[in-house]
Amino acid sequence: MQSASRPFNWSPVLLACLTVSIGQFSMGLVFPSLPWIARDFNLSMDNVQLLISAYLLGFGPSQFIYGPISDALGRRRVLLAGVLLSLIGLTVMVSFSASFTGLVIGRCIQGMGTGCCAVLSRAFTRDSYSGDQLPQAMSYLIMVASFTPIVAPVIGGFVNHNLGWLAIFILLMVYTSLVWCVLFFLFKESMHARSPLPNVKVILGRYGALLKTPYFLYFASISWLNFTLVITTVSLMPFLMQERIGMTSDQYALWALIPTCGLLLGSTLVSRIRPRLGTKRMLLMAPMMQLTSAVWLWLTPMDPLLLMIGQFFMVFGNGIALPCAQSQVMQPYSNQAGTVAALSGGGQMIISALMSMALLSLGVSEAWHLGVVVGVCALLSVHNIFRGFAAPKVNVASTPSEAS
Repeated sequence: MQSASRPFNWSPVLLACLTVSIGQFSMGLVFPSLPWIARDFNLSMDNVQLLISAYLLGFGPSQFIYGPISDALGRRRVLLAGVLLSLIGLTVMVSFSASFTGLVIGRCIQGMGTGCCAVLSRAFTRDSYSGDQLPQAMSYLIMVASFTPIVAPVIGGFVNHNLGWLAIFILLMVYTSLVWCVLFFLFKESMHARSPLPNVKVILGRYGALLKTPYFLYFASISWLNFTLVITTVSLMPFLMQERIGMTSDQYALWALIPTCGLLLGSTLVSRIRPRLGTKRMLLMAPMMQLTSAVWLWLTPMDPLLLMIGQFFMVFGNGIALPCAQSQVMQPYSNQAGTVAALSGGGQMIISALMSMALLSLGVSEAWHLGVVVGVCALLSVHNIFRGFAAPKVNVASTPSEAS
């Protein structure tokens, strides 16, 4: 593990960023192609959404398996095997692209493989950094994890427009193959302690112990709340900008660069000033930005610039909250980083998906509705920040582990 007194080693975090980008691109690149796939297969939009549901069905639950297995067998072998499984799924999709059933099956296999990326990118980042360098490394990782879902639909839209929807899956296959080769040659095992492969009862026991740990729940839920805001906003804003205001998809893509700058600014601030302010005060800046966003979205008229400014404040807060909360939740669990990353990341995916779907189904369809949601999540985050820092750190195995 890297000492805080050493110069920052960029290699592990760059490999982690490449790894996490696979999962983010696998989701975001596909969104713009769904209407064209529906048209070519003569399907409704509800039916073509199976390509998203099948991916999430593989992606979400598989994280709970990859974490404990990587804690026992090491990160490298599990990561390479998972990315290879993702490639197999993409190969099935490209090979059987004339059949929608083939696309769905391949998409589920792809998701099962890609689930390793979300877990292991965090786990081997925790293996490689400690002290003040862990939030810094996490800020870069979260920057990529949050930035790619925003730019991926833009890239996917251009590819789909010029080359067709099949080219998107071919592009994903090429990109995933290149990242696998980079990992094969450059990724060195980051976890050197080995343990027996746990059985299902042991794995469930570890997850149960974490879910009974207030420290874990408070800091993990900060990430879950912030990612819920990301998913809800990404789902709602295209509707407001394109359907209500009348923008084209290309115009919306350019306007969406404004909140993207907020994300980059928030993540950059974490890496620059968190060592001076401390994690707690840094974390408290996030809900302050989000409360500003909530008031702004509540009062703003239906103007594209004003809507994007409101989203800018919210995403600025996301860029601060996510790396700080995720580094904080990982700190005490150096020996079980895979398990903690799996429950934190898997819970983030499942809870944010369920909450965003529930909010949209309940009628969140206006900017002021989003402002209410942002405000409630910000206030909940403030509560969890204070309770989290007051909670004792308890190890998965119920034996205290030193926080680095």
